[in-house]
Amino acid sequence: MNASELADMFVFALKVLSERKIRSLLTIVGIAIGPIALVAIMGVVQGYSGYVIKQLAGLGQNLIVLVPGADYKMTEDDVEFLKSLPGVEAVTPFYSIRAEVKQGAQKVEAAIYAVDMEIFFKALGKLRVEEGSIPPPGEVIGSVIGHYIAFGERGHRYYSLGDVLTVSYYELRPGGRPTEKRINVIVRGVLAEFGNAFFVNPDTTIFLPLSAGSRLLGMKEWSGVIVVVEDPVYVENLTRTLREVYQERVGVISLVEISRVVSTITAAMEFITMAAGGAAFVVAVTGVAATMITSVMERTREIGVLKAIGFTSREVVAMILIEALVMSLIGAAVGIAIGVAAAYALSGKGMVIKGVHTLVIKAEPAITPKLIGLTLVMTITVGVVGGALPAYQAARIPPAVALRYE
Repeated sequence: MNASELADMFVFALKVLSERKIRSLLTIVGIAIGPIALVAIMGVVQGYSGYVIKQLAGLGQNLIVLVPGADYKMTEDDVEFLKSLPGVEAVTPFYSIRAEVKQGAQKVEAAIYAVDMEIFFKALGKLRVEEGSIPPPGEVIGSVIGHYIAFGERGHRYYSLGDVLTVSYYELRPGGRPTEKRINVIVRGVLAEFGNAFFVNPDTTIFLPLSAGSRLLGMKEWSGVIVVVEDPVYVENLTRTLREVYQERVGVISLVEISRVVSTITAAMEFITMAAGGAAFVVAVTGVAATMITSVMERTREIGVLKAIGFTSREVVAMILIEALVMSLIGAAVGIAIGVAAAYALSGKGMVIKGVHTLVIKAEPAITPKLIGLTLVMTITVGVVGGALPAYQAARIPPAVALRYE
C-alpha cells in the first residue's frame, strides 16, 4: 500500500466517521478521558515534585540537622564529636521557639532562631541580607529579620534598620503552665525575600546570635544542632553513621534524604496515576471495539462490494484499523489539550501546607515532551487494539456472503 492509497483511506475514514456523528463522538469522548487524566494529574505531580526537590537543593543539600529526643540533651561534647567526623565543614547548635510580632494593629506568627548566623547563612547559599548586616556574636539583642516581618506579605513596611522589635512568646513554667514573655531586639539586618523553605521559613523568622538563646530567651537546652558538610556526596554516609551512634536518642534529618523520599512518593503517585489512566484506556479500548464491531456489522454488504471489486483482506483490515486510529488521534488531541488546561488550572490554586507557618506552594505543571509522547503512544495503542478484532472479522467475510447480506 503506497502513500497515496494510505491518504485516501484516511479521507475515507473521516467520511465514514462523519456519517455516524453521535456514535463516533461518544467513542472519541471515551478515548479522551485517558489522556485528560494522565496529562493533568501526571503533569501536576511531576511539577510539584520538581519544585520541592529544587527548593530542597536551594536550601542546602550539604546540611544535616540533629534534633534531640525528650530524654537526651546535646552538649559541647556532641559538637566536638561532630566536628571530628570526616567531611564535616562546620557545626552550630541552635535554639528555636515560636513567637508573635506586631505589624500595626495585628499580631502575626513568627519564629525565633538563635544560631551562629555566619555559619547558617553561608550554608544556605540563597539566603541573602538585603539591608544592613549580620550583628556580631556578642550583640545579644541584634537581629536579622525575615522579609515578611519587615514588610508584611503585601509589601507595606513595618520595621527598618535600627528599629526596636518587640517579640512575645510563651514559656512553660513548672507544672506545665504557659507564661507569656516579651523581649526587645534591635533590627540590624533585613533578609531578601526567600520563598518557601523547609525546617526554617526565613521570610517569617527572627535570627539572633547563638548566645541570645540562653541569655535573652532563657533557654537552657539546645533545640538541635546543624552540621554543614563539605560536599553533598558525604551526606548519606554521615547520616548513616550518626544514626548508628545516636540510635533513637537523636533524630537525624538530611535534606538529600528528604529529596529521595519526595522522589519515592512521586514515583508512587505516578504509578497510581498510570494505573488509573490505564483503567481509563482499557475502557476506551472496549468502546472503540464496540463501535468498530457495530460499524463492521452495518457495512457488511459494503465490505463485500469492496472485496468483489478487488480489495484484498489486508486492505480491508487497514481500512478498519485506520478508522479506529483516526478516532484515537482525535481523542488524543482533545484529551491532551484539555489535560494541559486542567493541569494549569489545578496548579494555579497552589498547595497549602499548614503547620507552625502556613506555606502556599505554587508550581507550574511539568508538561514534558516525554509525557505527551507517552500519552500519544498509549492512545494510539487504544485504537490499534480496539480495532484489531473488528478488522479481523471484516477481513474474514466472504464476498458472496457479504453481497447477500441485508
